[in-house]
Amino acid sequence: MKEHLYKVPANKKIRIIIDTDAYAEADDQFAIVHALLTPKFEVVGIIAEQFGSSHYENSMEKSYEEIKRILQLMNLEGKIPVFKGAEKALTDEKTASISEGAKFIVKEAMKEDDRPLFVLNMGALTNLASAYLINPEIKDKLLAVWIGGGPYPVGYMDFNSGNDINAANVVLSSTIELWQIPLTAYTMMEVTFHELFERVKPHGEIGNYLVENLLRVNEIECASNLDFLPFFKNASKAAKTMIIRSGEGWSLGDSPAVGVLITPQTKYSEVRRAQRMNADGSYGEYVGENRTIRVYHSIDSRVILEDMFTKIKYHFGS
Repeated sequence: MKEHLYKVPANKKIRIIIDTDAYAEADDQFAIVHALLTPKFEVVGIIAEQFGSSHYENSMEKSYEEIKRILQLMNLEGKIPVFKGAEKALTDEKTASISEGAKFIVKEAMKEDDRPLFVLNMGALTNLASAYLINPEIKDKLLAVWIGGGPYPVGYMDFNSGNDINAANVVLSSTIELWQIPLTAYTMMEVTFHELFERVKPHGEIGNYLVENLLRVNEIECASNLDFLPFFKNASKAAKTMIIRSGEGWSLGDSPAVGVLITPQTKYSEVRRAQRMNADGSYGEYVGENRTIRVYHSIDSRVILEDMFTKIKYHFGS
C-alpha cells in the first residue's frame, strides 16, 4: 500500500480490534478493508466470530479463512494478527467460551498503551462477552462498537443479536463503554452494484474481489425463501422483490463501525439507559439506574462511503 496522504495527530490515534463474522455475508469485507486503509487506526488484531450453525457448522472457521483471504489480497498476509474466536454462542451469561480471540482482547486491553482501544464488533458479541467474563477488569480499558440489535424503542431480533443473545446481555449488563448501531442505522449504508462497479471493482485484486464476492452472495440471498418471516410471508409477489434484497444493490451494514471513528456522528445518537434483550430480541428491563450506552439512530452514509471509495482507489488504483 502507498504512504498515507496525511498524518493524524498522535493524540487522535487509536488501537483497533476487529471482531467479524466475515463469511456470513459480504459487507464485513468492505469494513475490514476500510479500517486497514485508515491512518488513524492501528489494527492490532482481527478475530473470527461465529455466526450460528444454520449456514455452516464451522462458521467461525469460515470467517477465519475469509479474513486471511482479505489480508492476502491486500498484501498484508502475516502483518496483521488473526485469531480464532468461539465456535458457538455462549450457553449462558456466566460461562466464557475460552478462545485465542477472547484471550487476545483481554491481553490487549490490559496492556500499557496511551492510545485508546476500540473493539469493533461486526457480528455476535460472543468473543467480547467471553473476554469480559474471563477478566472483568477490561470494562474500563476499552470501548466497544457493536453493529447489532433491532430498532428502538421496542426492538426485534436482528441477525447479529440472534446469533448470541446471552453474549449481548453480558455486554449490555456490564459497564463496558458501548456504542450500539442498531438495524435502523446500519441499514442506511445502501449502495448499488453499478456504483460499486465504478468505484471499487477496478482497483486491484481486492477491489475486484469485494464486488465479485458481493455478487456471489447476492445470488444466494435473493434465492432464499424467507416466507418464515412474519413481515415477508404475507407480502405480495411484487412487494417481495423489494424486501431485504432488491437485486440491484446492497447495504454495507458493517461499515458504520468504522465510520463513527473517522467522522464525529454523535448528532445522530443519544445516550440512553441500557436495556437487556428478551429471547425474541425485543428490549426488556433496564439494567440499572446508572448503566448507559450510546445508541446511533442514523448514520451519515455519504461521508463513510466516499471515504472508503477514495481510500481504495488511492491505495489500489492504477
